[in-house]
Amino acid sequence: MAPVVPGPLPRLTPTCLHRDDSAGWTDDLEARRQMRTLVTIAVVSLLGGCTFGPSTAATTTTAAPPPTSTTTTSTIPATTTSTIPPTTTTTTTTTTLPPTTTSTTIPLITEGATIIVANASGVTGAAALLGRELGSVGFHVFDITNSAGVEERLDVSKVYFLPAGADVAASIGRAMGGILVARMPVPVSITGGPAALGDATVVVMLGKDLANNKPIVPGT
Repeated sequence: MAPVVPGPLPRLTPTCLHRDDSAGWTDDLEARRQMRTLVTIAVVSLLGGCTFGPSTAATTTTAAPPPTSTTTTSTIPATTTSTIPPTTTTTTTTTTLPPTTTSTTIPLITEGATIIVANASGVTGAAALLGRELGSVGFHVFDITNSAGVEERLDVSKVYFLPAGADVAASIGRAMGGILVARMPVPVSITGGPAALGDATVVVMLGKDLANNKPIVPGT
C-alpha cells in the first residue's frame, strides 16, 4: 500500500495573546478556534499516512549460495628408471690338446739265442709263417716243427726258454703281443723230444689263439 502524503498545511496567521493595559491578559476567541482546527487537521493528516498493526508485507530472505571451491588434483605418473647393466662379452678360447703319451720302447733283444717254432695249433703252415715273421725282425730261427706229448694242442701260445735264452725269449713274448714266457719244462713237448733241441735255448709253442692271425707278429 502506498503511503499517504499529507497536503500542505493551511497558512496560519499567528494570533497572540495580548495584554490590555486596562483589562490585563485577554483571549481572542476566534484565534483559539482556528488553532484547534489546525491542530486537528494536522493530526488527522498524520494519522492517515500511518499503518497500524504488524506489517503484512512478506519478507523474503534469499541466502546466497555458499562459495564453490574447486580443487583440481593432477596426478603425475611415477617415473620408472631402469638401469641396464653393461654387457660384458667374454670370449674364452679353449684349446684341447691331445693327451701326451710317453711310451718307452724297450728294444728287442734278438741276439744270443737260437729259436725253434713248434706248431701246437693244428693249423697247417702257421708255424712256418711265424718263423718267417720272427726272422724278419732279427731273431735267429733254427727249426720249424710240431708239438707232441701233453702239449700237442694248445689253446694259448707261450714261449719256453733255457737260462741262456731268457732275454731273447722275453723279447719274443713282447713281439707276439705279450704272451706267456716261462722256463722250459723237461722233457719239452716237441717232435723228437729233448734230442731235437740241439743248440736251441728258446722254443715258441704256437697255439690256436694266434695261429689264424695274419700277421702273427704285429707290425711284420
